[in-house]
Amino acid sequence: MKTSVHLSRSNGYRELGMFDESILELEEIEGEDRWHPSVVEARYKTYCDAKEWELAMTMARVLAEGMPDKLEWLKNQADAMTECGDSAGALQLLKDASERFGEDGKYLLAVGRQYSLLCQIEEAKKYLKRAFKIDKSLRTEFLDDPAFD
Repeated sequence: MKTSVHLSRSNGYRELGMFDESILELEEIEGEDRWHPSVVEARYKTYCDAKEWELAMTMARVLAEGMPDKLEWLKNQADAMTECGDSAGALQLLKDASERFGEDGKYLLAVGRQYSLLCQIEEAKKYLKRAFKIDKSLRTEFLDDPAFD
């Protein structure tokens, strides 16, 4: 069966809240497609929806390492670490990537978010101001994120 069919079925199960079935559908994929980025992403989404944060973190790490220039997966890994109770580790993970993403507004917002979760408000403000200066549209994301309450 084609990988695309397995992905479609897995997504359907995930949307129905049938997380075990979603993962089992992905387990049916054979060969090198088993670790194709779209399959790993499907695993990540299922684990997030199931609130299986350690497994989600592992999938995000696989994608972040495989695509080191994609900020999305670094942020997803940091978010999963935070859900696992390691906000300090998530902040360090993000700060270690400052050379790659240091002037990206979404990166700065993510760092500010981690500082906020660690109750280091002055540091959070510094990063948020820089983020908003680069991209004013991030204010909406900021206002919608309960981490900044």
